[in-house]
Amino acid sequence: MTESMAKGMTRRRFLVTGTGGLVVTLLVPDLSAFAQGGVAAQLGGYPTKQIGRLSQLRDGEPVAFTYPLEKQPSFVVRLGAPAQGGVGPGRDVVAFSSLCTHMGGNLRGRYRHDLKAIGPCPLHLSTFDLRRAGIPVHASATQSLPQVVLGVDGDAIYAVGMRGLIYGYRNNLADGALAEGAVPRGKSGRPAIG
Repeated sequence: MTESMAKGMTRRRFLVTGTGGLVVTLLVPDLSAFAQGGVAAQLGGYPTKQIGRLSQLRDGEPVAFTYPLEKQPSFVVRLGAPAQGGVGPGRDVVAFSSLCTHMGGNLRGRYRHDLKAIGPCPLHLSTFDLRRAGIPVHASATQSLPQVVLGVDGDAIYAVGMRGLIYGYRNNLADGALAEGAVPRGKSGRPAIG
C-alpha cells in the first residue's frame, strides 16, 4: 500500500490481507464516536432513528419499533448480560429484526429472558441466541437474525444500521423489494392473501 493510500486511514478503518502480490482491502465502519457519547452519521446509507432511552428499558422486556423501513418490525431489549454488539454501560442492550431468517415468521412475543434468546419461531421452531449476535441455536434457520446496529448519545438509543439481510428483502433499504420467491406472511405466519 502506498503512503498516499494510507493517508487519512486508521487501523480501525481497514484490514489488509496480502498473498504474494495480491492485496485486498476491507473497509470497516468506524463506530468510535458512540464510545465517546456522540451519534455518528448514518451507517452505509441507513437512517439514524431514535428508538428509545436506556433509562426506560427494563431487563427482559422487549420494546417493538420499525427499522430501517416502516414495514420492517424490530425490537430492542436489555438482556442483563453483555452481548455482541451490545450498547449501554453493561453492553447488554441489543436490537434485532423480528422476522425469522428461515421463512419470515414473526418472533414478536417470543423472547426468553432466562435463555437470552428469541424463539421458537411459530413456523418451524427456530431459536436465536441474542448474546451471540443472533446466531440460530435450534431448528431450521441457518442464518443469524439481522442485528440492528445501535448507538447511544447520553440516555438516547439510536438505530444507525443493520448487520444482515431482513427476511424477504433483496435490500433492507428498498421498500417493497421482496426477493423473488419470498411470500409475505401475516400475523398467523400464513401467507398474506390479496
